Amino acid sequence: MPTQTIGAPLQVLLVEDSPVIRESVVELIEGSGRARVAYSTDSEPVAINELKAKPYDVVIVDLRLREGSGFGVLRALQQFQPDTLTIVLTNYTSTAIRKRCAELGVKWFFDKSSEFEGLVNLISDPERNTRG
Repeated sequence: MPTQTIGAPLQVLLVEDSPVIRESVVELIEGSGRARVAYSTDSEPVAINELKAKPYDVVIVDLRLREGSGFGVLRALQQFQPDTLTIVLTNYTSTAIRKRCAELGVKWFFDKSSEFEGLVNLISDPERNTRG
């Protein structure tokens, strides 16, 4: 992971179109004490610019965004930060979408409607968040 030092919280980029979900994710992640949402956006172009500017330990991406798509963010991650832990948190969970995400380097995939807590458990567990 690119930026974490011992004892420092994981630096997270959150790319999510829903303000309510963004707020919930920030609250849950930061409540774990293991991670901090350093930046959040609902836009593919803004997320890509952020990935070019700063390294992150974890990037959480929704596939549907206000501007652009989560798939564009995933492609940019492969180019600019290929070693970053990449997580998709979305309502679009078909087998084809999961497969495409895996092809784009996604290590973890969570359904917003039924696996939300799994995201928090993953980030809270330092052993799990290094494996896919």
